[in-house]
This record gives sequence, C-alpha cells and structure tokens, in this order.
Amino acid sequence: MDWYRKNKRDLPFRLSKDPYSVWVSEIMAQQTRIDTMLPYYDRWMKQFPDVRTCAEADENDILKAWEGLGYYRRAKMLWAGAKLVVDGYGGVFPSNYDDIKKIPGIGDYTAAAISSIAFDQPVAAVDGNVLRVVSRVLMSDRDIAKDATKKYVAQILEEWMAGFDPSDFTQGLMELGALVCKVPAPECEKCPISEYCLSYKTNSQSNYPVKSASKKPAKESYTVHIVIDKGYLLVSKDWTDGLMEGYLRLPQVEDDSHYFDINETLFTHKHVFSHKIWSLTVARSSIREDVELSSYWKWIPLAEADIQPWISAHRKILQKYLKKSDLASL
Repeated sequence: MDWYRKNKRDLPFRLSKDPYSVWVSEIMAQQTRIDTMLPYYDRWMKQFPDVRTCAEADENDILKAWEGLGYYRRAKMLWAGAKLVVDGYGGVFPSNYDDIKKIPGIGDYTAAAISSIAFDQPVAAVDGNVLRVVSRVLMSDRDIAKDATKKYVAQILEEWMAGFDPSDFTQGLMELGALVCKVPAPECEKCPISEYCLSYKTNSQSNYPVKSASKKPAKESYTVHIVIDKGYLLVSKDWTDGLMEGYLRLPQVEDDSHYFDINETLFTHKHVFSHKIWSLTVARSSIREDVELSSYWKWIPLAEADIQPWISAHRKILQKYLKKSDLASL
C-alpha cells in the first residue's frame, strides 16, 4: 500500500470516493486506455456531474458525450443505470455489492471496484491488470479468459486483502499492473512484491498470464454513400447489425444496384472493431429515380450534422469528404 500511495497517478476520479464518479471512470476505462478516456471523463463529469443529472439528461446528449469513445452500449447502460439509481434508490447510490450488481451495465468487476474503492468493502475487483499480476506472482497456468479463473483469482485476492484498506488495495493492484507489471516488458526491479513473485524468480514472466487465442475478426465490405441534396444529407438509423444503436450513420450497403447511382468513387476507409473489420468504399451518390427510400433513412439539414451523435467510422468519413469539398465541416 505504501508503494501505491507514493507512486499512484494523479487521476481526476481519485479525488474523491464518490461512487458515481468511480462508476463512470470504470465504465469508460473498459477496453479503453486511461489516457484516451480522461478527456471524455472530464467532459462527462462537467456535463453530468451527478447521478441525477445523468438520469434526467436527454438520450441524444448522452450519446453525443460518448461519441468517439467506442463500445457505445456502455453509454446507454450508464444512462439506464442512473435512472434506476434515481427511481429505485432515491438518487442515493447503493452501497451493498448485490444491490450495485442490479444496476444495468454493472457486472462482477465493476460492482467490486465500486464496493471496494467507494465503500471500503473487502470485495476483490479482478480486471486484466490484476489477472496479469496474480498470474505472474503465482505462476498460474489457469486461462484468464475463463470465468472460473476470475473467480479463483477473486478468492485469492480476498485472502490477500485481509487487514488492508480495501480501496488502496484494489487501486494499488490495478496500478501495479498498469505501471510495473506490464505487457510485454514488466519492470520487475521497480516491483514492490517481486520477492514473492514466482515467475520473477524463475525468469518466466513472459509466459504469464495464460490466455486462450481469440477468434480473428470477421472482415466485411460495404459501400458508404454520401448523398447531399439542396443542403440536406441522407442519413441512416439502421441498427439491425446490433452496433451503436442511437448513433447516426451514412447509408451503408452491400448491394448498390437498387437505391443509388454512384456519381464518384471518393476513397476507401477501414474501421476496426474488436470482433470485425469494415472495409468501406466511399462514394458520392444520388438516389435513383422512382426508388422508395428505406424506412431506416431520413434527410437532415447538413448544417445540423455536427450536433448529432455519429458512429466514429462515418463521422471520420464525412469530415474527410466535407474538408475535401470545402463545405461546412463537422
């Protein structure tokens, strides 16, 4: 704990033990680097400084504030969770681990992090950094991708946590993984627990943690159509692919023959998700005559495009097009 207090990063969500701010920071940090999420966190907390403000916000404002951070379902679940805290708990964040887990979007890890950091409860929070530290210390061959391993590590940590401040223990172990016990080059000479680390003693740190190989992301090819007519932009609310519901996109189709005449092929764009890769051909197009628009599509004033929440891939595409065309940019 002394190491953590001396070496911890000066992060805004550590300024208090407010459970709402801990919750927001933990949700934003999922699958996202801390230095990437910090500007989003600062803007979010200025716009929605407490759980009630968040709950009462307009959905469009919630989505816009999250735009660019990725994994957009997190924003909607955070908003839904804030509504539950206000409606179900009178705006007072529950302090019981089981009650915290009932909040939409909060699983075992986030509930444990809030419980230990905000409420000083001895509940182990097991994230990727923690799994890496424990795996190396114990030279554990358990697959960290499996839930059983996370439960095993949680049991170990709750034994280790006994007698320590839960908040500092949880954050200290996370910080150790982020700053010292790194992938792929741990800085073992700086580690305060290296004398207990079995992989360090056997010079086998690079063998841990053990993780089963993930599937390669699927590759998908589409044409993205930029259609502007008399100052209006054609946009899509087609979320049938399950991605980023609530965020606008440009019409993106596999088969162009029915709806569009391509006036000019502009450029290509690749967008990488965790589970798929989009290869996009971007075209300036027009709607074919006597074709009925898809029910998912609508026209919006081009001048108002920048106030709308967009999926990241299509915002970048539209920004690039408008810049090249010397039109009003997003």
